[in-house]
Amino acid sequence: MTTDPNRLLAALHEAVAEVNLSLPPERQIATDPDAVLYGEGSPLDSLGLVNFVMAAEQHVGDATGLDIVLASEAAMSRKRSPYRSLRSLADYAAECAAGAQQA
Repeated sequence: MTTDPNRLLAALHEAVAEVNLSLPPERQIATDPDAVLYGEGSPLDSLGLVNFVMAAEQHVGDATGLDIVLASEAAMSRKRSPYRSLRSLADYAAECAAGAQQA
């Protein structure tokens, strides 16, 4: 049960690999932690983001042993979106995991 951002980033890389299997080469998600995940310059449209976040929740849950929800009103209403890069999503996942452990 780890909430280490590096382990969470590795879990997100697993989600990227899974989702990239169904995407054409020009729409593949980059594995660079700071590459744009969603927004201007992203290969994902809104449906692609939903598919990725679902895969990410599964892989992060497997890595932490916790039921983590990455697609929430709290995430959507943040001034700086946690979906802007893999690194920001890993940081957000660590926050969610820490909160789930305290509950």
